[in-house]
Formats: sequence, structure tokens, C-alpha cells
Amino acid sequence: HAADFARPKIPSFMKRLRLILAILSAAWLASVPVFGERISTDLSAGWKFIRQDAGLAAPTDSWESVSVPHTWNALDGQKGKVGNPSLPDGYYRGACWYAHALTFPADEKGKRLFVRFEAASIVAQVYFNGHFLGEHRGAFNAFCYELTPYIDFNGSNELRVRVDNSRFDDVPPLSGDFNMDGGLYRPVSLIVTPAIGISPLDYASPGVYITPTQIGDADAVVEVRTLATNGASAPVPAQVETEILDAGLHPVASQKSAVELAANETKPVAQTLRIPHPHRWNGRADPYLYSVIVRVSGAGHEADEVTQPLGLRTVAIANAGGFLLNGKPYPIHGVDCHQDRWNQGWALSPANHAEDMKFICDMGATAIRFTHYPQSECVHDLCDRNGLLLWNEIPLVNKVTGTPAFKNNARLQLREMILQRYNHPSAVFWGLFNELDKKLDPIETPMLEQLKQDARELDPERLTVAASNRPKTQFDKVPDWVCFNAYPGWYSGQPTDLTKFIDDRYQELGGRPFALSEYGAGANPFQHEEEPLTRPDPKGQFHPEEWQSYFHEVYWGQIKDNPKLWGSFIWVMFDLPSARRNEGGMPGFNDKGLVTADRQTKKDAYFFYQANWSQTPMVYITSRRLTPRRQPITEIKVYSNCPRVELKLNGRSLGTVVPDGLHICRWEKVRLQPGQNHIEAGWPGSQVTDACGWIMESKG
Repeated sequence: HAADFARPKIPSFMKRLRLILAILSAAWLASVPVFGERISTDLSAGWKFIRQDAGLAAPTDSWESVSVPHTWNALDGQKGKVGNPSLPDGYYRGACWYAHALTFPADEKGKRLFVRFEAASIVAQVYFNGHFLGEHRGAFNAFCYELTPYIDFNGSNELRVRVDNSRFDDVPPLSGDFNMDGGLYRPVSLIVTPAIGISPLDYASPGVYITPTQIGDADAVVEVRTLATNGASAPVPAQVETEILDAGLHPVASQKSAVELAANETKPVAQTLRIPHPHRWNGRADPYLYSVIVRVSGAGHEADEVTQPLGLRTVAIANAGGFLLNGKPYPIHGVDCHQDRWNQGWALSPANHAEDMKFICDMGATAIRFTHYPQSECVHDLCDRNGLLLWNEIPLVNKVTGTPAFKNNARLQLREMILQRYNHPSAVFWGLFNELDKKLDPIETPMLEQLKQDARELDPERLTVAASNRPKTQFDKVPDWVCFNAYPGWYSGQPTDLTKFIDDRYQELGGRPFALSEYGAGANPFQHEEEPLTRPDPKGQFHPEEWQSYFHEVYWGQIKDNPKLWGSFIWVMFDLPSARRNEGGMPGFNDKGLVTADRQTKKDAYFFYQANWSQTPMVYITSRRLTPRRQPITEIKVYSNCPRVELKLNGRSLGTVVPDGLHICRWEKVRLQPGQNHIEAGWPGSQVTDACGWIMESKG
């Protein structure tokens, strides 16, 4: 595998023979032009689907035509147990089948063909022309199989996949406050490579692993490890050529290496390249990317080519300085994200991901925690380009079992997560668990220690973290940096209780800083409450938007300059389906999002963080949806990052206010007129304005 470079000892005469062959091969390869590259085709259209366990031999004539990404829980998954009382989980969980017909042109004979699934939930069994290719257990990582030996170039071919999203005792997560949609919900691709190329079979990774080993002002040293593979039945002298391009696509480093590949052999080839005057990847401020192009070619064969991103950066956490990016303090203003969308479930398109990224970037966030599982490659690419730091985590949520099968699957999901995302500079944290059960500590801690050891062996540069809600446990001591989920002011107490929570955890950790991995409050943006506000029942049907705003204002006041925290992550960026919930007038949903599940409404709290985190001038009038109103005398509150804000009511200026330390402007005891009221706020002398209308109810 990727980290395995040990070679057996060989006799000295064999060493001399190999050296001679390598010299001859290098001279020959230098005279051979490199041409061609792999072809990757997205298998999005042409699928047949049936929502039952039909079987491998079932005819597909009556099956539904679908496109991939696809989930069978796009609609029932968001109705919850209230909408689907006959289903134990509130949505269908079971086995379904997919089929896809394929034909292959004759000119692809002699090449190698693979099928790669970016994810399938939860357990997938893959068949090609009736041959069982393999089974993948886990809902969130990619897997890849070779089709070459079973292809019929003279007729039609069929790919069939049985996907089952039932609960499996050996596959985490065993539980969680989110739905487990079933299906081929991420892209499926057909990969065609020359017989000599770069292997896609190392846990479905790119087959190229890029490790900056030294980053200085004068130069950077980068190790590139390539899994060169020979699918031919005879040995082949091959060449691995690696080139690094800067953001302007100008070459800055290159290296060629000759390698002998035995028949049907895959061999790791390590190269070291030096980049002069490196340009660092520096988060949101400057997400500078290099491109690493690796080509592998053999005698008489086209070259296989893989391109991967390279961001030169260092990450660390210091007791005194907090989170450090490239050795300098960097703010972790984070959001937690699931992979859901209204009427789509988990089956998201690149356009969906791009829109979500715009919401997050426009708000001014600097980091994302993927809860509670690794997410799509598309999002990683977007984060690389936009400079957002990522926390990926394996789905060890709430419950574990002590069985060897469960432990092995957790280790597999960790290995897949790391190797598949190894080259993304945005990937900074590897998460080991979320909110484990304190009663299972004796089972969990040894397993977590093994997972941490695996992570260090695979990737010693990144940081291991975890999200806990169980103080004073042994498993909290396992990750490099434990973090805590906090909800004072929502599930109990008041938002002002957060300071004591932070102080207690800081003392418990012996004076080490930590991050808030979750904090938030529910809100239905079409439910409202005028002053005075009272903490709503978290399980009740009334979740006014005003309490969520107040909650975040009070929380951020305790978080923003607190040296005991190295970061914070808001729960949650978007409302998400959770079938077991029935609250806030939204059955089947967790309503703590800053944006609604359909992406149509940004709640007031979204703009509070935009005022605090974004550098783009903005003004936003809060409680704009609280109309009609019953109180004629009220406070008007505006979020803004501008130097000053003027408020006008029905065309009359109520004066100019300088935002406070939380970027809030307040005009107290404002009298509304009966009927229509027009409110306008803006930065005087600029085009930065906001306006809304309120109706004041007449008495009687």
C-alpha cells in the first residue's frame, strides 16, 4: 500500500543486472515521445433501478430509469417518523438494485478498465457480466474494481450493484441524529488506462501521494510517491515522470525515474522534487495551488497521467498561540455540515456543492467540519480553491461494539478517508469520533488508540481530533486535540453558561486549549417572538428565530476572544433531515441550521456571523419576518461590519449608530405607526443598504 516501500534483499549479481537494465531502459525511454492519457467517463445516465431486493438475474425491463447520483430516500427521508409511521426508521432502509449496460470499442483491447464508485450507502456488492467483483462495507468512501478480465468486446456488458442501507452491526455509524440515505449517491466513473499506468486500486485513491517534507522561504522539498502498475503479462521497463506546475501552469520542478515492472506488478516509486521560492497555500487569504502531473509510460504503450493539487502549508496547534497556519495564528471560524438538500437527500450535484460553498464563503467562514463522515471529492476541490480548512471524521457516532469486525471496518474507513483525501491541502484534521457513550469507555479507548496509531502511520503531518460531549473520560485523551460539543441555553440553562463550560473543560484538560466542535440552537424562520424572549422547549413545536439569534450573539461574545479556545464550529450550516425528530413545526428535521434545507432562506443568525467574519461591507435588519407586530414600541436591531449605520423609519432618520464589539447596532424604544412601516438601514454615503417592511396591528 501507499506507505509500504520495504523491498526484499536480492543477490548482488541481480542488483548489477537490474542497474544495467535500468540504464538501458532510461536511455530508451528518453527517446520515446510520451502521448495519451487516461480517460475517465462519468456514468451518470443510463441506469436502471428497482427499490427491492430483486436479485442478480432479475430482468430489468420494468425497472425505473434513473441517473446517478441517486438515492431512494430523497423524499421519504425528509418526512420523518410522523410522515412514515409504518417504517421503523421513518424512511425505507433495505436492499435495492442498480443495473447499467455498457459496450466497449475494439480499440480499448489491450487497455485496462476500472469502475470507481465515489460512495454507495451502506453496503454495496458489485457484479460485472455475472462475475462478483467485490463488496464494499461503508457509506462514505470510494471503492474501485477492475473490469478488464470480464469484458466482452463483441457484445453488450452489464454492471449490476446491490446496495443496502440497512443497519449493520459491523459498519459504523450504528446510530446518529441524521438519516442514512441509501443509493449510489455520489458519482460513478469508468476509467480507461494503458496497460502500464498508475494504479487506482489502492483503496480507490489517486495512486499518487504528495508530501511536502520541507517548506522554507528559499525552497520547498516535496516527495511524490506513485503506484506504477503493469497490467501486461510480461515485464516492462517503464518511466515515471513527475512535473510540478505553478498556478500559472509554468513548470517549476520535474523528475524522471526508470523502473522495472514485472508482469502484473504494482510498485511504489518515490521521487523528491525541489520547488524554488515556494508560494504558500494560506487559507482564505491566498489559497495558492500548484499542480502535480505524474505520467507513467512503458515500451510501446501510451502514457497514463494523473494530476493532483499541491498546497504548500504547515498546520499546528500551540498551547499559547492557538491554531497556526504556516506558523502564524489563524482564526478557525467554522461551520458543521451534513450532505443533505431538500427533495434530494444525499444525491447532490456539483452545482449544489458550489452553491453551498458560496453560502459558506460569503458568510466569512474559514473552516468546515464534515459531520459525521467524510464528504465528496467535489467539496474538497472547492475547499482547496477557496482556502477553507477541513475536518473530516469517520462515522464513529454515539455507539460502538467490541467485535473484531466492527473494529476492522472502522480502521478500513479511516484508511480510505486518509488515502483518498491525502493530497488536498484543505484537509487538515482527521476526526476519530463524535459523542461516544461514556459507559463504553473500556471498549472504545483501545480501539481509538489503534485508530490514532493508524492515522499517524498513514499521515503524520495532519492532526487527529475528536468531538466529545462526555467530560472526564479516557477516550477524550486519545486524539491529539479533543474538542467539545456545547449547548447551554438550548437543551438546558442559559447561553451565558457557556463561559463556565469553557472554563471547566480547560481546567479538565490541564490548561490546554480546545475547540467548540458544536454549538447552536433551533429556529424556524417563520416562527417569531417579540420581547421578552424565553428559552423555547428544544423538543417543542415553537422555535422562534429571535431566540436563535440571541443565542448566537451571546455565544459569540464568549467565544471570539477567548484564549482557551483554538477554534469553533457552528451547529449547523444547513437544516437537515433527521427522521426521529418532531420539533419546531418541522417534523423530521433538525432546524439548527443557519440556512434552510431548501437553501431559500438565510436565517438572521447567518447575517450575524457575516457581520463578524466577512470583510465585505454589509448591513442587515433583523427580525424582518416578524410581521405583523403587536408591540408599537420596539427595538430595531441591525447587524453590520460598516463603520457606522443610519436607520430610517418611514423616510425619517432615527440617527447614526456605530456597531458594537459584536457588530450590532441598536435603536431602542422606536415607535411604529399603525399599518405599514418602511425600515431602511445603510452605511451613509455608500450603496450598502438594507430595507424591509413591517405591519403594526391596530388595536381592536
